[in-house]
Amino acid sequence: MTPTTPSLAQDLIRIHRVITRGLTVGIAKGTEYLQSGFPQPQVFLGYSNYAHSLASVLGAHHQGEDQVAFPVLRIQLPFAPYERLSADHHEIELLLDLIHQAILALSGNAPKDGVKILVDCLRRVYTIWVPHIQLEEHHFSRETISAIMSLENQRQLSEAMGKHSQEHAGPPYWVIPFVLFNLGPEDRAAMAATFPPMIMGELVPKVWKDQWASMKSFLLD
Repeated sequence: MTPTTPSLAQDLIRIHRVITRGLTVGIAKGTEYLQSGFPQPQVFLGYSNYAHSLASVLGAHHQGEDQVAFPVLRIQLPFAPYERLSADHHEIELLLDLIHQAILALSGNAPKDGVKILVDCLRRVYTIWVPHIQLEEHHFSRETISAIMSLENQRQLSEAMGKHSQEHAGPPYWVIPFVLFNLGPEDRAAMAATFPPMIMGELVPKVWKDQWASMKSFLLD
């Protein structure tokens, strides 16, 4: 499969990898700060921006599934556990509200308390997240999706999901680098191919570079 071949299942796996790494890094770095002391202000700002991007991407991803993907998939895959998946989304959404509050606290008078709440919430999300994506990737595997949906229809649904995410996750100068650079080279190339060329050629490396620079130590090269 080439990076440009439409695959709804592979697109799902790819964004799952972004979020899984985001949760893992967010938990590990926050725990490190609580145990060993806080880093320089610019690095700590990067951690806050990274956490914000994670929460924004995760929330938009679940909204996109509930509002865009699941209504389409229900027609041809009626027996997938949509209620269970949407219930997980709701449970995570409640935790995201707490995460956003914790991120605000990072820049306040008690940043350590904010990190404690943030790490606790990220751990709780992770506990739900891992079995959740295993369930999704089982029921919406490449083989299952290919049996019920043409490549063109997969492309259209993936594009609709991407458009929804871009409209609901932000700001773009944080979340797009967050998505791209929480992926390894092969997945990153496939993800980059879904963006307009200007994003990779001009915005990410030039126009936005100073805005997402604080997150670089948390991202992959």
